Amino acid sequence: MNRRPSPVPTALATAAVLLVSACGGESAGSDEKMPGAGESSAKSSASPSEMEEAKEGLDRPELTFPSDVEFKFGWQTPSEAKEAAVLKDTENYLKSIIYGITRQDPDSSAHKIYAVPRSQAATYAKDQVKGAVEAGNTVSGVQQFPYAQVKLSGTRTASVTYCQDESQFYSKSVKGGKVKVTKPSNNSYYSFTLVLEAPSASEGPWRAKAISGKQGVPECAA
Repeated sequence: MNRRPSPVPTALATAAVLLVSACGGESAGSDEKMPGAGESSAKSSASPSEMEEAKEGLDRPELTFPSDVEFKFGWQTPSEAKEAAVLKDTENYLKSIIYGITRQDPDSSAHKIYAVPRSQAATYAKDQVKGAVEAGNTVSGVQQFPYAQVKLSGTRTASVTYCQDESQFYSKSVKGGKVKVTKPSNNSYYSFTLVLEAPSASEGPWRAKAISGKQGVPECAA
């Protein structure tokens, strides 16, 4: 959003802080990268409570947002049903993070439904929300996603590479309601790759497992 992220001890923490700190485009560096699946330390098996959360994924929550928060997905729906489902649940995962921020709830069940328990993507989602809450910020504006490409790997894994445009998306003070508007720059644009895992039940969501990305990608402008 507007404040620069402080140095953090791990690559995963860097990823968690980067996007929350950079709404509107400000960051410590345009070449800073987010970790991929291989850099996550969350490898232990899920606890019974988290297994229950996974089962509850069948009950998709209704994600509603304040009137000053808007999303624009310029993604074309694939003709292949599985690819279309992957893309839709990528959208749901991304929205669930912002939902947690607007609700000021790092433990929001919404992002838990769309992420594999204890995965890097689950930690990332929670830390995005936690970082905003601890900074006293929510969000305001339009978050844009002008491009996405789906790639299936076998029957149970998929990846989505997508662009994210934060040039009109800002942090907003929870206490005073002031929107911290910043001028667009190359740092306003991101390229991400999200890895998803197929649902165990046919009606369940594809869930995010790992996320990696790079800031400072002007080709990702909407």
